[in-house]
Amino acid sequence: MASNKKVASLIEKKRKISKEIDDLQNNCEHLHKIIKSIKENEDSSTFVIRCVCGGCEKVIGMPTQQELNKYLNGR
Repeated sequence: MASNKKVASLIEKKRKISKEIDDLQNNCEHLHKIIKSIKENEDSSTFVIRCVCGGCEKVIGMPTQQELNKYLNGR
């Protein structure tokens, strides 16, 4: 029974942290764009290349073909 309370507590902390991250990302001006390989979604093992804000880590779009080529050739 004690582990149920611990799990519930951790889930609540995770929810609060996710909300705080969302609030920070929504208020960010996204001035520093970087190209990055990220997980397609939280539970996925598939990675995709996206434009990400360098300040808040929010996905802000898809790279252009030129940006993609530069990213892939720079590795």
